[in-house]
Amino acid sequence: MLRFTLLRILNYVLLAFVATSITYLLAASLMHPQEVLYPPIATKPVPPATAHAYLEARNINPDTPLFARYARWLGDLLHGNLGVTSGTDRAMTPVLDVLAARVPLSLRLVVLGTLLGVVLGIVVGMISAVRRNSIGDVAATGSSFVLLSLPTVVVVLLVQQINQIVINTTGFGLPPTGATNPALPDGSTEQLVYHLQALVMPTIVLALFGMASYSRYMKVTTLDVLGSDYLRTARAKGLTRQLAMRRHGLRMALIPMGQYFAFAVGAAFTGSLFVELMFNWHGIGKFTVHALNSADVNGTAGVVLYAAILTLLSATFADILQGILDPRIR
Repeated sequence: MLRFTLLRILNYVLLAFVATSITYLLAASLMHPQEVLYPPIATKPVPPATAHAYLEARNINPDTPLFARYARWLGDLLHGNLGVTSGTDRAMTPVLDVLAARVPLSLRLVVLGTLLGVVLGIVVGMISAVRRNSIGDVAATGSSFVLLSLPTVVVVLLVQQINQIVINTTGFGLPPTGATNPALPDGSTEQLVYHLQALVMPTIVLALFGMASYSRYMKVTTLDVLGSDYLRTARAKGLTRQLAMRRHGLRMALIPMGQYFAFAVGAAFTGSLFVELMFNWHGIGKFTVHALNSADVNGTAGVVLYAAILTLLSATFADILQGILDPRIR
């Protein structure tokens, strides 16, 4: 099991490095940060020497060959440095510092939303399969298809509208936007309570999409298990369908679902970009949009590296889970 896990981790680390390198090369060649910093329509032109030094210090000088900039970026990466923000930020803030401040906020959404969505999806999918064509199955299937067909923005607006109706009716509700309340002192109990309350709605949105997607896959795999010979044998020995499923079928139904867990985390990360924007959550999502809008080459590569590491960890966990459920794949 240890050798299996180490080989998987090595493979994913290589894939994360390749994905981040390709992203940097594409961003460095297609983005034009000099036009953002010094737009052609500027009324006061910047001296060429000043502009050259400014761009060179951030490793975004278009006069420097692309692979020379990549080699410098790669050398910094090997020393644990992702460069500095190169958009309109003139303070040269290290990208690693930006990620360190924003990643915890995004991880709370992604991890909680994914875990909640996966657990609910497994339960709903298994019940739908066991009670196929029942009212509950029809309702769950219809709700899942509706959720998957709606854009993230629409679901966010619906959740916010429901919260507003509750506030108008009862006088109590969840904070509409923002992870923190500027009026409350940092580190106080009130600020912590506010943050936990603000975490509820964006987590619900991510969990709903995860549940809708995961329940469809779980239902299909569970139906395959229900039609298997070994489950028929268990039922022939006197076990009910539910009991046979719990004792013999659930483990086999979960095996093909394990690998999908990595994709569920990736989907949650993508969905969190819109969720963070609409809930004014100052995490990686808002930074990603800002980096793209401001042609921040180093920031864009840093975001992709974060997403690759997140997928790497979730894929490794999924592989370990599959190895535990099915020793044949080790």
